[in-house]
Amino acid sequence: MTISPSEERVRTLLEREEARFEDAHPRSREIHEAAERDLLSGVPMNWMTRWPGRFPVYVHTAQGSEVVDVDGITYVDLCLGDTGAMFGHSPPASVAAITAQL
Repeated sequence: MTISPSEERVRTLLEREEARFEDAHPRSREIHEAAERDLLSGVPMNWMTRWPGRFPVYVHTAQGSEVVDVDGITYVDLCLGDTGAMFGHSPPASVAAITAQL
């Protein structure tokens, strides 16, 4: 099977971006490699194995719609899931109520 120039270009760009991602996320890689010892494929839920890349980004903090990973990179969370979609991450009222209960 012959690979077209456009397919080769896409492959080259993908390899470059995967290498750039891995270089920018050494701590996430380290945590993931440790997780592989205890979790199937190093992730808590099977569907996470279908995410792109060799390993996921691990979150250090989250507030509102902002997430900071363990490598210090800040993101706007455009995928807010579950309660994060309703209230954002760590809403002050929820944190206060949970703290009071503890």
